[in-house]
Amino acid sequence: MKAVEYFRMSFSSTVSNKLRTLLTILGIVIGISSVIIIVSIGKGGQAAILGELEKLGISGVNIKTKAGDLQSKDLLKIADADMIRKRIPQIRSVTPVFNGLGVVKHNNRYREAYLWGIDKEFRNIYSLQLLHGRLVNEADTRSQRKVVVIDNVLSSKLFHRENAVGRTLKLTSKKNTYNVTVIGIVKSSNEMFEELFGEQIPTFVYLPITTLQNIYDSDNVDHISIKIDKSENLDEIGVKVVKFLERIHNNEDKYYAENMMRQKEQVNNVTNILTFIIGAIAAVSLIVGGIGIMNIMLVSVKERTREIGIRKALGATRRNILIQFLIEAVNLTVIGGIMGVASGITLSWMICRFSGLPFNISVYTISTTMLFSAFIGLVFGVYPAKKAANLEPIEALRYE
Repeated sequence: MKAVEYFRMSFSSTVSNKLRTLLTILGIVIGISSVIIIVSIGKGGQAAILGELEKLGISGVNIKTKAGDLQSKDLLKIADADMIRKRIPQIRSVTPVFNGLGVVKHNNRYREAYLWGIDKEFRNIYSLQLLHGRLVNEADTRSQRKVVVIDNVLSSKLFHRENAVGRTLKLTSKKNTYNVTVIGIVKSSNEMFEELFGEQIPTFVYLPITTLQNIYDSDNVDHISIKIDKSENLDEIGVKVVKFLERIHNNEDKYYAENMMRQKEQVNNVTNILTFIIGAIAAVSLIVGGIGIMNIMLVSVKERTREIGIRKALGATRRNILIQFLIEAVNLTVIGGIMGVASGITLSWMICRFSGLPFNISVYTISTTMLFSAFIGLVFGVYPAKKAANLEPIEALRYE
């Protein structure tokens, strides 16, 4: 029997029982679409997280002090950043960073904030997309001006407008309140997370590093961020900077270099593992769908016993019957796979559009799930196909 004839008979049997076919392949459709949706959301979430981390300088190196017994001379200063900039030629940009916590308020509207004390070099390492006004400059840092840069989400919340340049808000930190002027609006680096988690995540507020140091009555910095040429090795430059700082501070084993690219790799690994585990759990429904396929094929063999007897009486071999029923089982799972892929892509697109996640469909995932669905049909179709092929013609013709 020709292959075309096998597929024609399989298609005819599938179409003749539309409702039963639809109910049979429903488990396959749910399984395939679930895997595609989970992997798509996982990949989209991974891309979004890495994109946000990229804005926070994940492509550079952070120099920090180790926890433990530290003396005043061991702490990092703004002058250290200046020395690194002058003495190590492989470094493109250096910025000292001082962090704090506070609350920003305007009228009766307020928001908890993570404060970034920065200088003019900050923009070269951390990706701030300026929408209105300007960023912190050297004059702001030198004069310890009480100015801030906020993001568009915070501006809309406090002032009901995106462009709040020139407006004044109250900044409370260390139990003191200061009137500060908004000099710039940047695009929120937490916009996606704020949409998902509301105001549970503090907003970012940027102000001159010397101003924040004055608020905290400190001349130290929390860390020094470094950006190097792409041709250079991050780990090697990190070690070089650490040794340089130890030399000028006359100490040992007080600093370490945090390669932010390794943070990116860790995020990739964690999200990939989570996506795989959840996707594997969703794939269990494919097994359930396969059991449904086997069940309905057994019913089909029972219903078509006389047909099988007639075909065998007319010369059909066991191999012909076996192949016919195997193709029917695979045909059902492939149809379910196609419907699952279509519904999975559609639902993934809708979820990503609603949540703001990047839409990310993996061709590898689609092809793998389709092949797996065909494999499920083959595995769970073997027993019914063998049962049909082993029917004796005389007994099959006697069947009522």
